[in-house]
Amino acid sequence: MSNVRAAIRSAGFIVVTVGLYSIYLLGRSLLFLVNANPTTWRTKMVRRWAKACGAIIQLDTKIEGTPPDPPFLLVSNHLSYVDILPFFVAMDCVFVAKSDVKSWPVLGRMAAGINIIFIDRETKRDIPRVNRLIEKNINSHQGIVIFPEGTTTKGDQIKKFNSSLLEYAASRNFPVSYSSITYCTTDPDKPAHEWVCWWGDMTFVSHFFNMLKLSSIQATVRFGEDKIQDKDRKQLAKSLHERVQQQFTPIVKENYDIYG
Repeated sequence: MSNVRAAIRSAGFIVVTVGLYSIYLLGRSLLFLVNANPTTWRTKMVRRWAKACGAIIQLDTKIEGTPPDPPFLLVSNHLSYVDILPFFVAMDCVFVAKSDVKSWPVLGRMAAGINIIFIDRETKRDIPRVNRLIEKNINSHQGIVIFPEGTTTKGDQIKKFNSSLLEYAASRNFPVSYSSITYCTTDPDKPAHEWVCWWGDMTFVSHFFNMLKLSSIQATVRFGEDKIQDKDRKQLAKSLHERVQQQFTPIVKENYDIYG
């Protein structure tokens, strides 16, 4: 039964993604006729896509706190490709994502088309380019979301935050928002750290299909009540890490010490 569920959801996901993306491209080509803002059109269509995909996979999201309004820079821990769905629904935003996302079936093409900022994390020379794009894309219509851990985890800890993509915030003394995300499932035999979190050597296609077998997924996104400012990007990263860690509910509990 779970395989049938996953197959039906896969088909639904593809139909929704291709259909809404086609509408988005068509609308974008006609915006000049109504003098509409392209960013507003993009965020509207992306939100519809995220809501539709959330409904397909039965993603029940609980929002705690208040999402920031544009312009903003927000950092969060990172557990899965699923993370983008609640964030897209809650905020008008663009993500900074790993460059290999472009090779993903269906999602990669869509991500490039909606102005996701890609970074080659293996090349330090790519960091200045991405920081320029962050500065360029923070505006009154959208904010930027970055995952400073630089990778996804199984939800046992918040890894040390990299400070490289906080250069814009530090150099401008720009206040940075923060949030944490966590998951659970309704099936105790299919824990979230294995079925929702995407980490280690898990392949995207097999993990995605297995995730679609779940009857439902519960996500909790907690937005911090304040914003953090610091002209030292390394100190800024450390302060943000501490705030996110304080409000994060681990999926798997293990002993760790990031700064010890």
